[in-house]
Amino acid sequence: MLAVLLAATLMQVPDVVPVRRLAGPEASLAREFSQIRGVRELPDGRVLVADRLDEIVLVADLRTGAVRQLARKGPGPAEYQLPGTLLPLPGDSTLLLDEGNNRLAVIGPDLKVARSVSSQRPGMSGSVTPRGTDRAGRVYFEIPTWAQPGAAPNDSVIVARWDPRTDRIERLGRVRGITYRLNTRVMGIPYVVFAPQDVWQVDGSGRIAFVRSAGYRVEWRDPASGRISSGPATPYRPLTVTRGDRSEYVTRFVLTSSISGRGTGGVSAMPSSMTTPEAIAAMVTNQEFAPVRPPFTDTAPRIAPDGMLWVERSVASGVARTFDLFDGAGRRVSAVALPAGRRLIAFGRETAYLVATDADGVERLERYRLPPHP
Repeated sequence: MLAVLLAATLMQVPDVVPVRRLAGPEASLAREFSQIRGVRELPDGRVLVADRLDEIVLVADLRTGAVRQLARKGPGPAEYQLPGTLLPLPGDSTLLLDEGNNRLAVIGPDLKVARSVSSQRPGMSGSVTPRGTDRAGRVYFEIPTWAQPGAAPNDSVIVARWDPRTDRIERLGRVRGITYRLNTRVMGIPYVVFAPQDVWQVDGSGRIAFVRSAGYRVEWRDPASGRISSGPATPYRPLTVTRGDRSEYVTRFVLTSSISGRGTGGVSAMPSSMTTPEAIAAMVTNQEFAPVRPPFTDTAPRIAPDGMLWVERSVASGVARTFDLFDGAGRRVSAVALPAGRRLIAFGRETAYLVATDADGVERLERYRLPPHP
């Protein structure tokens, strides 16, 4: 009992790390986007940008504002549909998630689609949806519970690695996934909103960071030995879920989920009757919510070139996105707050790429200089 009380007290200790704020962007792109899903900085400083809804991949120069389309939309061998994540591969190549064609495409250093392979691998129920890559060209992804034979809905999610050279898939760890709601007879979001779950990311060496919701701690998996080293529990302020939180989440889900026109898994538009204030209020009333926000959001963390792990902290509605920064030992050393209306999409060598979204949902790409560590 004493250990439980001490742990609960620790979780309510106020933040003691400095929170830094990014200054204004050093460069921005005038071109408007509908839904930026992937950004990758190239060796010459230009960037690849994938817009899923506009179904276009661009190469852009933020210094000059010049943009040009890479390949074109379609089902052909050098085409793409519903482009998403962009990740580095050896030899200055890039991996593109071609969701619409259920493929993984390789963009060569000449910025042409060199080849594609099905994202459905032999023996798997689901597809390989890349989260990260390493310098050997191996792809890291999740195997959800529904793709695990015999798994219950709320069982843990498997973190796996696929090697395209051998077509071998390895299971590297498990994380806590979403909590499915009990009342499925009422239409709504299929999971308990704000229920705690784990998140993870991998760096170029193959080192994986698991961020555990229980105790808010970071575990690093060594790529050579597979050994796990755990950092200390991280203090945080528990936030009670308010009605404003509920309404904001449901509204965002209705407008950006896989069942909407701006979604991540389908292309059918949400009926206008479901986007009215009355319809959203009804969904809020019927939806299952956790009473308290978890310490961090369900957004996948990112690892900066300096090795710092950026974990998006849970904040109250209306507060700008804030990231806790953890070192290689799993210790939180600082925090960074983004400008309002921005989300983190990628890192450059000493920069961060943010997506700015206006009141009409129009997105623009901005580049910021990363502040020095305190």
